[in-house]
Amino acid sequence: MAETQKKDDKLFRPNLVIGLTEPFGSGCGEMRKVLESDGFKSFKISDDIRGELGKKVIKKGNKDWRKVLQDHGDSQRKNNLAYWIEKVANRIKEAAIGDENIVIDGFRNFKEVEEIRKIYPRFFLVAICAEKQKRWSRVQNDYEGRHDEFERDDRRDRSDDFDWGQSVQKCVDDADYVYYNNENITVNQKGKDLPNLEKIGRTLKEQAKDFVPFMQRTACRLPNSKEVQIASAYAQSHSSTCEKRHVGAVITIERNGDEFPVSMGFNENPPNTRKCSTAGSCYKDEDMAGKLGAQTNIRCPKCGEKHSKIVKPWKCKCGESFKEWMHPNRNMELCTAIHAEERAILSLGDRSAKGGTLYVTTFPCFQCARMILDAEISKIVYVEAYPVNETTQFLVTNKVEVEPFTGFTARAFFRVFPKVN
Repeated sequence: MAETQKKDDKLFRPNLVIGLTEPFGSGCGEMRKVLESDGFKSFKISDDIRGELGKKVIKKGNKDWRKVLQDHGDSQRKNNLAYWIEKVANRIKEAAIGDENIVIDGFRNFKEVEEIRKIYPRFFLVAICAEKQKRWSRVQNDYEGRHDEFERDDRRDRSDDFDWGQSVQKCVDDADYVYYNNENITVNQKGKDLPNLEKIGRTLKEQAKDFVPFMQRTACRLPNSKEVQIASAYAQSHSSTCEKRHVGAVITIERNGDEFPVSMGFNENPPNTRKCSTAGSCYKDEDMAGKLGAQTNIRCPKCGEKHSKIVKPWKCKCGESFKEWMHPNRNMELCTAIHAEERAILSLGDRSAKGGTLYVTTFPCFQCARMILDAEISKIVYVEAYPVNETTQFLVTNKVEVEPFTGFTARAFFRVFPKVN
């Protein structure tokens, strides 16, 4: 192979590339600036979207400004899932930065993450998450206080029903490193509590020290106990054949300061029942689609437009989701699977998990929360971009500690941690 061919071959691209994904308002923009100050060459996927639309069209504060971005992003991906990745890759090539480190901000579609991993072998996805109320406090000025618009955009960002749509939840599930930026750092200006960007920057810069050196291979450490247990939970999730989401769980108990796993589980239908993967469809989604498709002469709860019939993806032209409106719990009560948390608890047999910790690759549903309380588990460590507030309150009220996981996930585990001899 000629030398020029080698340089262009995807397998020979040496750059360390850090991608950033988030439920908006979590702090990716500030983390990007931290990495810029550390010498990373910075690129934003949304710059190309804004460039095609024109900055005036999507000025923050304007009604539906984020929806315009979402719509245009989806429309171009519909014809080519790699459209925006090809755009940013071309900009990187034109910048002629050689083998310098790169940060790419704004991954909101899972297929784009898959595409960038094909191009850069040294790609790591970092997910920045935060509680919804904290995110709202950070972006409410961008919406000029329109909370219903924030909720609509947030629901869509979490997960659209098609490959070319927004899928932040899947991006977070696929992240190599997760950080929960929940600290409320504000400054009072003219009677308003606004984000204190200077202090936030310092906090994020300190956090970056926990992942950048290990991705750069300039430092090494052993994984902490939480990273080991979460990696085990992710390993369990690979046994799931669920059409929607693969979930793993591990229950540990502490002895003399060390954690020991006592039970594990993954989400799957009971033995001798149909598997959704075999059937090619999800039972609860089938039921939901049937009920939605049977609706006639229904008015949109947001704009009031009358629909003689609604069809997939079950949305009004104004962006309101009929599925979210009519099935806010996503039909979870009809899920046919035994959830990972349930299976781990059932697998305990006659062993006790009292005072133990449950590690899980998603946030537990309300039904699982009841079983967690019944098993007297005292702590939950989870990876989740959109935890359910009602379940959180139920657990906390009943004195279960709820902790979002921060650290390297199973995807990066063997890439960054040395093997112990």
